[in-house]
Amino acid sequence: MDGFESASLGIWVTAGGRHERAEQNGIAHFLEHMAFKGTKRRSALQIAEAIEDVGGYLNAYTSREVTAYYARVLRDDVALAFDVISDILLHPVFDPRELEVERGVILQEIGQA
Repeated sequence: MDGFESASLGIWVTAGGRHERAEQNGIAHFLEHMAFKGTKRRSALQIAEAIEDVGGYLNAYTSREVTAYYARVLRDDVALAFDVISDILLHPVFDPRELEVERGVILQEIGQA
């Protein structure tokens, strides 16, 4: 964000592939995807729009060691970004229909790897 003061913030959770048992293989990645599908306070659309409406960027990734949820926003929107990230981590809602959709998405990602 050239010419503007921006901030990046995130939460790194010690929940990567290394922490999964064999029968849980891929669960950290699956939960990362599901975190963006809705919370008790926000729908999936509201999660995306909250950050996009202020020109920010919200994303996540899963590695062998961690799952990270992060955002980049203008300085004045740091509180909003922290609220959204903490909401998806503390108040997720796992809709059974969305679970099946994300299962398909992740299976496609595995097929492309």
